[in-house]
Amino acid sequence: MKSLFKSLAGLALGAAMVAAPVAVTAQEAVDSGMTIYFQMGGNPGDTATLARELGARDAARVLKVNLIEQHSGWDPQRMLTQANEALAALPDAIVVMGHPGTDAMTSFVDKARVEGIVVIVNNTNLPGTGLSYFGLDNYGAGKNLAAMTISSGNLVEGDKVVVYGTFIEGAPGYDIATAVGEVLDEKKISYDKLQWSNEAVADPSLSVPVLVAYLEANPETKAIIVPGHGGITAVLDRVLKDAGKQPGEIVTSGFDISTAAIQGVKDGYVTAVLDQQPYLQGFMPVLAAVLEKKYGLGGLDLNTGGGSLTQANVEALEALVKTGIR
Repeated sequence: MKSLFKSLAGLALGAAMVAAPVAVTAQEAVDSGMTIYFQMGGNPGDTATLARELGARDAARVLKVNLIEQHSGWDPQRMLTQANEALAALPDAIVVMGHPGTDAMTSFVDKARVEGIVVIVNNTNLPGTGLSYFGLDNYGAGKNLAAMTISSGNLVEGDKVVVYGTFIEGAPGYDIATAVGEVLDEKKISYDKLQWSNEAVADPSLSVPVLVAYLEANPETKAIIVPGHGGITAVLDRVLKDAGKQPGEIVTSGFDISTAAIQGVKDGYVTAVLDQQPYLQGFMPVLAAVLEKKYGLGGLDLNTGGGSLTQANVEALEALVKTGIR
């Protein structure tokens, strides 16, 4: 175990020096001998997935883990199917996302325990399972997103906002959207709820005409808030451009730093972005799986959603995004 922490200390030093992820290969590796299936969420290399992929791969390199990646296009049913496919392969550990919900995942979790397979959760929690979790406190993130939008956009009582998210109880992102609405209610800022479609979740470009049509029908709109989708956040600049809006004319906010979101902030089309730091959601679950399988260290919990992007820090964060860390 001493060699494990020696290796991790070297990796942490490299990260502190803002080295590119590939620098991990220079660190002393620990041969965990483990196979881990890992649910990445979206599609390979996409805006909301890449940093998570790179974090998991970096941890797998330093810990000599055989990493098997799964992508679901953010489809909860596909995630459940993939979890059971991974279970059938009897790996050492499986990292899942909690989008299907605790009730739907309970049978899988119980079977994994019987087989001695470690299960770790990333991005969206499975409340009540007691599994190690690395991701957002979704409710708290929603409150932070709303507060950040109001502050950055100088919104006041009586302004009109559209919240483009999911409002179906139990659906992934529902608690984020609910928290956003509560803050807007407290500040007496009126808002419309605009439900995103499953198709737009899988292909964010489909959200552009939907939001453009909304703005055309509601010209008094002061802000667009996207509670919980990096891909949709990344196309907010296209929404405003296609709607004929000037930079800063409408406040926009959402989730996940990406190259497109950074350009949107620099150009003034995107006001604020909450960063759930998906690199950590990739790296930490692999580490946690090894610690639990090898040393019985479990029940870990890390809220990764402490970052944000605005014009005040965009230049500093841009360099980190290019490395894939942010």
